[in-house]
Amino acid sequence: MNDSDTRTGERGRRRPAGKRQGGTGGGRGRLTAVQAARSAVEQLVELTGRRLESVVGIRAEDEKFVVVIEAVEDARVPSTADVMAEYEVELDDHGVLLGYRRTTRYIRGSTDDG
Repeated sequence: MNDSDTRTGERGRRRPAGKRQGGTGGGRGRLTAVQAARSAVEQLVELTGRRLESVVGIRAEDEKFVVVIEAVEDARVPSTADVMAEYEVELDDHGVLLGYRRTTRYIRGSTDDG
């Protein structure tokens, strides 16, 4: 509590004071793509509890962002046999979650070439 510039979230992440999960901290402007991606990751972890690997896509559509995130569905040994999934997370232009869905599942070591 001594550091008024940062707060520690439930998962131990530090974020600027005044930032609300899923929002822009009361700012009036539209989220940037980076802010949208961060918000989508935070909210998807909270909802699914999955280990997320990376943001693999983001696009702005009208008044919303669609963020595509890769997650581990089922960890296996070796890790190249992990079952992976991609999720599309929709946020409004202020970072409020509109919805999410799993779009695909695949084995980590597989390729989509061919």
